[in-house]
Amino acid sequence: MFSGLAQKAALKKIGLPSDTFSQISNAFNNDTSSSSPPPRQTNKLRKSPPDPNSNSNSNNTSSNKSWFSVSSLPLTVQPWLSPPPPPVSVSKPPRIGDVAPVDPDRLLSSQLGPSEGNRKTIVVFLRCVGCAFAQQTFVELRTLSIKHRDLVFLAISHSSPAATEKWVSLIGGKGNVKLVYDPKRTIYASWGLGTGGWGYLLNVNTQVNGFKTKGWLGTTVAASVERTEGFSFMKKQGQGQQGGVEEGMKMGNKWQEAGGWAVDGKGRVVWGGKLGRADESLGLEEGVKLLKL
Repeated sequence: MFSGLAQKAALKKIGLPSDTFSQISNAFNNDTSSSSPPPRQTNKLRKSPPDPNSNSNSNNTSSNKSWFSVSSLPLTVQPWLSPPPPPVSVSKPPRIGDVAPVDPDRLLSSQLGPSEGNRKTIVVFLRCVGCAFAQQTFVELRTLSIKHRDLVFLAISHSSPAATEKWVSLIGGKGNVKLVYDPKRTIYASWGLGTGGWGYLLNVNTQVNGFKTKGWLGTTVAASVERTEGFSFMKKQGQGQQGGVEEGMKMGNKWQEAGGWAVDGKGRVVWGGKLGRADESLGLEEGVKLLKL
């Protein structure tokens, strides 16, 4: 079904290997052969009293839980699935004039405004690693960081540190950009960034621009992560986190919303907002100009 050249090219363009659907099928087949659900019992025309000493229910539950896991899928497929919710509710995005949001662990808040010697800051929340649209944003951010050394440039990633650092190295390094890791997407939620709907990613403009844009490196990053960290721990069933990274989130998530803001030395937002589409550009130069006034 997916063997046509056009379909293979489409999969490659969005960062998926041409045999993605075969890998998914194999993942299901392997799991079902190794830990298939218990066989269905034949109905009998009589009632049997429950055995209080029996632990069959708990065994069935654990068996069902181990039957399939997101982590058994290829790393290039996992970003397309619905991510787990962040540990805090998604707030409203800050508006111009608002005090910059405070995240629960102050991983970002401690680096803004008065907490950072009143230095002015550009804050960018990235989509998943390997995304060509995220690459365009990061390259622009890096260029500005080299040109304007009197400002602070922060990039927040919800992908794992290993995947993020590999991706950054593939696109030319980070320049003077400081990376902040938010694998549980707590900071994202504090700044009003949740997950987008179908229109955010699968609208016509985004899909057309996706085919025109170069820089889809998801397959390359995934292969590197598997080589350097090993993929064996991802095969373990029933483990929701590995090193603080949610299950299935090492590469980040395609549905995660992105955005960017400029924060002055007093910790107030002077520019920015949430992107309405996955392919939308932030136009960071405008934020820099406002901070320079």
